Amino acid sequence: MYKTDYEEAQLRERILNLIHQEGITQRAFAIAINRQPNNVYQTLTGERHFPRGFCSDILTAFPKVNRDWLVFGDGTMYGNEIKNDVPKETKPRLPKSISGGHLEDYYNGEKRSLCTEKPIITQFPDYDFSLLVKNNRMSPKYERGDELYLKKSTIIEWGNDYLLDTPEGCKFKKIFDNGNSVKCVSYNKEEYPEFSVPKNLILGYYRLVGVIRIL
Repeated sequence: MYKTDYEEAQLRERILNLIHQEGITQRAFAIAINRQPNNVYQTLTGERHFPRGFCSDILTAFPKVNRDWLVFGDGTMYGNEIKNDVPKETKPRLPKSISGGHLEDYYNGEKRSLCTEKPIITQFPDYDFSLLVKNNRMSPKYERGDELYLKKSTIIEWGNDYLLDTPEGCKFKKIFDNGNSVKCVSYNKEEYPEFSVPKNLILGYYRLVGVIRIL
């Protein structure tokens, strides 16, 4: 796409600055522009030339980015729409020490200060907070270190992945309607048997809307 090595190097630098400004990983960036993470990594390290349509995919995924800045290096990253001194909007990542019960106190209440503020992942549907998986109970689909993005739900879609807020702690499982209780199932069924939680003990249902895995 670019005729000289210098032009490609300048484009790589601008894209790396964009990734840093957006507060996301290269893998999340690759997913956002619908490219294979390994190919994006090789492109941004100079191991391969930029493929056709790379900048177009970036502008589609990040519509606030100034086209002239990205393609030619002219102007500022976000043009006149966003100034660098404007604070980025964030969403909280819940602390690992959380034991459960009234999660809203953490992401939308008095305990918000205990959370880590993370730049919003705009490619996901609206979410309330993120949470790091602490163990491999959902293995092999979800692994320790995966970051889950969750939204409180009033309409429950049984058979999907939810975080349940209970007085005994948070439980992230695939859930099924079981009358007066909710059946909770792990993907690793042999090591972690299914169990049920009475519906009257559940303080909130949080639907999984996105996940990022750092490799």
